[in-house]
Amino acid sequence: MALDRLDDLRTFTRVIELGSMSAAARALRLSTNAVSRRVMRLERDAGVRLLHRTTRHLALTDEGRALLGRCQRILAELEAAEQELHPVGDPIQGQVRMVLPPAAAKPELLDALGRLLEDHPRLNVQLQIANVGLDRLSAGVDLAVHVGPVPQTSLVARRLATVSWSLAAAPAYLERHGRPHRPADLARHRCLRFLGDRPQAEWRLVDRGGREVTVPVGGNFESDDSRVLADATYAGLGIGVRPQFELASAVAAGRLEPVLRGYVFDRIVLHALLPPGRIRLPRVAAIVEILRTTLAA
Repeated sequence: MALDRLDDLRTFTRVIELGSMSAAARALRLSTNAVSRRVMRLERDAGVRLLHRTTRHLALTDEGRALLGRCQRILAELEAAEQELHPVGDPIQGQVRMVLPPAAAKPELLDALGRLLEDHPRLNVQLQIANVGLDRLSAGVDLAVHVGPVPQTSLVARRLATVSWSLAAAPAYLERHGRPHRPADLARHRCLRFLGDRPQAEWRLVDRGGREVTVPVGGNFESDDSRVLADATYAGLGIGVRPQFELASAVAAGRLEPVLRGYVFDRIVLHALLPPGRIRLPRVAAIVEILRTTLAA
């Protein structure tokens, strides 16, 4: 396959990022037929199908997904090289697409992003709040915050912060149901649990001595959205799990009270995951630095 077709590579990347041939055509100021011809030329040169096409949907084939990762790396490296060789105006400009889990969208982060956008008016940020897998980065996302250990991946990982989580409840809940004094007491309380592929039937806590305690938990409210679980905790629906940076301000405001002060959950490491080459772009590096400073606070 000839990789000197940069216009074709850019077009293919824009089709995936924008989700359709017509949207890519509008962004590139081309006809839809011209966009389609460029993609078909890539497929012809590669000798494989890159996209599954229907009248309403485009989906990457395995070969298309592999090519997209290389396209993103090539185009990011070219853009970074052009900026280094021929700096013109503000280097922090253009679009950055990122995905954050709900708990990472702190007010401090939004404040910092607001200042960055104010200082660099040609920067555009698209922020999606979702608990997503790594495959989201194959759909044109520049960076995603990943919670927990980083699996084997071709993506570049940048460590951002380590976050601790604790148990908390609204004063109204504790007035109605009492306060647990030891981990085993959680079995008779309404625990707000994450709704995943399997029922969350236990919590693993760590005491001040580093000893792990596994306790059964139940309750009558579950959700697959951590924002909803946060709101349910504040609303007094049960005992919830909140990050310690949030809990400190909530306790000071009288909205939450800590539960089982001597126990926490294992610390969770947050990483920024980026396609290769993205971190060299000034606009992406600036946002990664904001994530590092605000999530560590």
